[in-house]
Amino acid sequence: MRRRFERLLSAGVAIFSEHSLERVLQQIVDSAREVVGARYAALGVLAPDGATLSQFVTSGLSQTERERIGDLPRGRGLLGLVIREPQPIRSADINRHPQRYGFPPHHPPMRSFLGVPIRSRGEVFGNLYLTEKIGAKEFDGEDEAITVLLAAHAAVAVENARLHDESQRLVGQVQAMQRQRDLFFAMMNHELRNALTGVYGWAERLVRGKSPEATARAAREVYEGAEQTITLLNNFLDLTRLDAGKVRPVWREVEIPAAVERAIGALQPAADAKRLELAVEYGDGVTTFRTDPVRLEQILVNLLSNAVRHSPEGATVTVHVATADSAVSFHVDDHGPGIAPELQERIFEPFERFDPHSGLGTGLGLPVSRRLAEVLGGALSVESALNRGASFTLALPLEPPAST
Repeated sequence: MRRRFERLLSAGVAIFSEHSLERVLQQIVDSAREVVGARYAALGVLAPDGATLSQFVTSGLSQTERERIGDLPRGRGLLGLVIREPQPIRSADINRHPQRYGFPPHHPPMRSFLGVPIRSRGEVFGNLYLTEKIGAKEFDGEDEAITVLLAAHAAVAVENARLHDESQRLVGQVQAMQRQRDLFFAMMNHELRNALTGVYGWAERLVRGKSPEATARAAREVYEGAEQTITLLNNFLDLTRLDAGKVRPVWREVEIPAAVERAIGALQPAADAKRLELAVEYGDGVTTFRTDPVRLEQILVNLLSNAVRHSPEGATVTVHVATADSAVSFHVDDHGPGIAPELQERIFEPFERFDPHSGLGTGLGLPVSRRLAEVLGGALSVESALNRGASFTLALPLEPPAST
């Protein structure tokens, strides 16, 4: 008795020394088998339905034996009885019990059985099973009492392990968020520094301009650099508000051609500087729909700006507009370097670097545009291939979502 008590204390220490749930479960079955004196032990973790097993941890079986047995038990027979009636159950011979179901092929022979539920947070978490009592034909009342006590220890250890695993997961999430935050602000600082450095450099030339042509070019560069800086800051503010869920659409009837023409007009000077043609093609269908005109134009400007930035000189950027029964689609096509398939989702993340030729990131235009499209009840996607250009598609419903 003294030896069993010492083993029980050692088992408790061993169980509580583990922290991850997987190792705790294994330590429980190993300790139970040793303390009670059983040839085999197992711990079945209940699935969310409360009627089947999602995990089955064993002790006393080799890896080869477990693999030969095959799939997890389904919680039938005596195992199922402990699940349905969560109280200790003992049997001298499994094969003669009225609730027996039988063993799968390659399962080692077993006779004596002891099953005890493990309760955590007032609910049954799983069951502890012991078979083949060593040195006796069956498990006795003392074995049952010890197993019940071990199950109580196990419940506390399982709860601690769950909390430990959850805390580790949360710590990992916080650390990942901190890394993303640091990267984001580093890239934001980089983009702003580049934009303002350009403005400062051209402003200095403007002040010291020695010819009308140099002065005119410097003035244009200062204007465009300042405009890019303001756009970057506006996109940053929009992204912050979108992440906080504070962007609310203002629904209006919008004339599609007018909205497209305004967006093209905003990018015409930049297109002219690269001798790009901005073309529009309208399909048959409705010419008006209900959406937020400001956000629609913002998305189109961002898509056109992206196309102008990555298109070679003298190329054409085309906007195709098509309407169906319930949606309108805006396709912005360019003839730029294209985007590899594995990078086509990453470009919708802030400042993702994907253009090896420019060394620049995508900034915030595309991430903001995708999230704005979702706020408007639609979606923004891309189709592209390397050296084949890119086609961005903004699809929006003809009517606002019902929830809004």
